[in-house]
Amino acid sequence: MKNLNEKIINQQTRLAAEILETLTPHVLEHRHPADRVLLRFFKNRHELGSRDRRFLSECFFSWFRWLGWTRALQLPPLEAAALSWLLDQTDLHPALVAAAKPGWTPLGGKTLEEKRAALTGWFPAIQTLDKADLVFPLLGKSVHLPAGSEDLFYETLQQRPPTWLRLRNDEFKQTLTEAGIAFKEHPHLSGAISVGAGTSLGKLGHGGQYEVQDIASQAVTQIAAPVPGSDWWDACAGAGGKAVQLADLIGRDGKVLATDLRIEALHECKKRAHAGGISIVRMQLHDLAKDAPFKKEFDGVLVDAPCSGWGTWSRNPDARWRSDPRDPAQKRNLQVRMLKNAAQCVKSGGVLVYSVCTFTREETVEVTERFLPEHPGFMLEPFAHPLTGEPVNGAVQVWPWEGPGDGMFIARLRKS
Repeated sequence: MKNLNEKIINQQTRLAAEILETLTPHVLEHRHPADRVLLRFFKNRHELGSRDRRFLSECFFSWFRWLGWTRALQLPPLEAAALSWLLDQTDLHPALVAAAKPGWTPLGGKTLEEKRAALTGWFPAIQTLDKADLVFPLLGKSVHLPAGSEDLFYETLQQRPPTWLRLRNDEFKQTLTEAGIAFKEHPHLSGAISVGAGTSLGKLGHGGQYEVQDIASQAVTQIAAPVPGSDWWDACAGAGGKAVQLADLIGRDGKVLATDLRIEALHECKKRAHAGGISIVRMQLHDLAKDAPFKKEFDGVLVDAPCSGWGTWSRNPDARWRSDPRDPAQKRNLQVRMLKNAAQCVKSGGVLVYSVCTFTREETVEVTERFLPEHPGFMLEPFAHPLTGEPVNGAVQVWPWEGPGDGMFIARLRKS
């Protein structure tokens, strides 16, 4: 950043002001994901290099991360962006220097309480800044945090989680070491390593050596624990991260059917399988909620259902402002229907796994509580928590601070 000339700095300042003014309404009013809105903006700006895109992306997402407080402080957009950057980083980007007020200093690395205290000193007229302002109202109606974890919840919420990789062989660790990229191995989940948020791996090649996959997502498939050579159905496969992991665990003698209602998601799933040299994954369009269940039965069925997505708020800070307090109850009804349809395709003695990247009561325990009484042939099956090794009685809520990563609810049911 020190090498930026004045022309580049001024251009980046103008671009930051432009995206805050023109793109924010698409997110807050039309509820479009910020990453997709930003991607469309970049597609129309071919002159922007990787340095510009990286700055604008970090600026935009930092703005949403601290929107609850900067809105309470009634700051103009560019000032809010500068303050948000200082709350996240240990320096101030040259493009935001002019927007910062005298006396503002970097607060990256400070605790949330230390940041709040600093802002109270900088803005003596403000009455109070509450950590609850950092999420949309009525959060507590659907989320019951473990006793004593409220501070940890908000602390994690305001930090970018690391990028998690699932290694398909150990050779890539040597590649990272030679490239000077620091990584950490998960103490319990074999093959799971993390690198710093925003770390670029593009120049290292891929060769099917790893998958970018959040730690909570990796935990889902570990809990599924498919037997080598078995036949599984990933009923809401999306871009295929879990389908590819299932295939790696099952081996060449098994089969994986990956279905989704979005053709573009299945195209991405196909690309991932091909990049990993995996031939046992078959893709098919299927709407689990509406289409008739398959007549075939599988050894295992994974339902990673669409949900409110509240568990991804650390990674996608804009999502907390696009959320609707009605979402959990509405999604619950859809999830129960999907789980019932999937259950019809599980063999006797087979496994049904239900997962959602959220932590609302409606979409987690209430779904299993509604499903089980109507399906007496299924029972929750105990397993070891893949991130801690502790015994779990059939269902677990992975909290964002446990990865750290996404929040995820996972239940494993056995058909008797």
